[in-house]
Amino acid sequence: MTRPARRLAAATGDLEAIQALLEAALAPKGIGVTVSQRRESLLVSLWCPTAVPAAIVLTLLARELIHWPGYAHRNFLITAYQDSKALWEGVLDLRSRHELQRLAKGEHLRQSLSIPPKEEFGISVQPLNTQNWQAIAAGLGLSLLLLASEQVTFLLSPLITLVHEMGHAVTAWFFGYPAISAFDFRYGGGVTLHGDRAGVIVLLIYTGLLALAYFYRRRRLTLTCLGVFTLLYTLVAFSPVHEMLFVAMGHGFELIVAVIFLYRALSGWGCRYPIEGPLYGMVGFFIVFFNMRLAWQLQFNPVFRERYLMGKGGIDHDFVRLARDFFHTDLATVVGLYGFFVVLTPAIALLVYRYRRLMVSLFARLFIVEG
Repeated sequence: MTRPARRLAAATGDLEAIQALLEAALAPKGIGVTVSQRRESLLVSLWCPTAVPAAIVLTLLARELIHWPGYAHRNFLITAYQDSKALWEGVLDLRSRHELQRLAKGEHLRQSLSIPPKEEFGISVQPLNTQNWQAIAAGLGLSLLLLASEQVTFLLSPLITLVHEMGHAVTAWFFGYPAISAFDFRYGGGVTLHGDRAGVIVLLIYTGLLALAYFYRRRRLTLTCLGVFTLLYTLVAFSPVHEMLFVAMGHGFELIVAVIFLYRALSGWGCRYPIEGPLYGMVGFFIVFFNMRLAWQLQFNPVFRERYLMGKGGIDHDFVRLARDFFHTDLATVVGLYGFFVVLTPAIALLVYRYRRLMVSLFARLFIVEG
C-alpha cells in the first residue's frame, strides 16, 4: 500500500495503517509504535531505545499528521517507554489544525529545548516558556486597560453576571432542583430561581453513578473513587451543606471560569489562532480583578458596604446570606475568605498547567478503558 493510500485509510481509523505511518515517521529515532483504540481517542505506546524528549517526538508525529486528509479520532494519548519504564505522557489534540502546524514547524521543539523538562518531588512538571509569559503579560495588560474604563467595565459586567448565575443554576440542577437563570432588568444584575427538589432528577443522577460503577466494575480504583464520591454527594445533598453551596457557587463559579481561561492562556489548549491565548488571559484576569475590587470595596468602602447590605428587591446578596445563615459570622470574615480565594486563582491556574501531565495520567488511569 502506498503512503497516500495509507493516509486515506488512517483517516478512517484503520489501526494497521495508523501504526505503519507512525512507525515510519519515528523511524529516524528508532522508536517502535503500538496503537489501540479507546473510544474516540487512540492510545499510542512508544518504545524508545534512548530517552527521546517529548518535543522531538511530537514534532515528528505532527509532520506526518498534517498530511492526513482527516482524523477518525479526537486525540492521541501518548506514552513513551524505555526498557518498560514510562518516560513521559502527553496528549496530541487532533482537533486543532493550527497546533499541529505549529508543532510541525518546530516552534514547540525550539521552546522546549530552551527550557528542559523538570521534575519536582519525582513528578514531571511543565515549565513556562517565552510564549507562556507573553500570553499572560498581554492578558494582564489588556485586563487592566479594560478595568481602567468604567464604561468598558460596565459593558463587560453582563459576562460576570452570566457566569455567576450559571454557577447557581448548575449547582441547583446538580442537587436535583430545576433552576433557570435570567438577567434582572428591574434591579440590575441577575437572578436564578429554582423550584422544589425533583425526585426524578436525583434518581437520574444516582442511575448515572450506578451505570458508571457497572461500566468500571473491573477497575477497583475507579470503583473506590466512585463510591467515595457517591457517599460525599449523598451526605451533602441531604444536608444543609447543599444549600450553602447553591449560594456560594455564584461567585465560586466565576473563579472556576477564571482558572479555565487562565489555563487556556498558558497552555494554548483548544486555541486555533495565536491571538486567542492573550484574549483568554484578558478575560481570566478581568474576572479576577473584578472580584478583587468587589472584595476590597466590601471591606474598606463603608458606603458601598451599606448599599450591599440593603440587598435588591427584598433579596439579600450572596455574601450576606452566607455570613448570616450558614457561617454565623460577620460579613467582613466571609468577604476576607473570598478575597483569599480570589488572590489564589492565578496560582491555581498555574499549578493546573504545571501538573497537567499528572492529571491527564490519573484521569486516563481511572476512566479510560482499552478495547
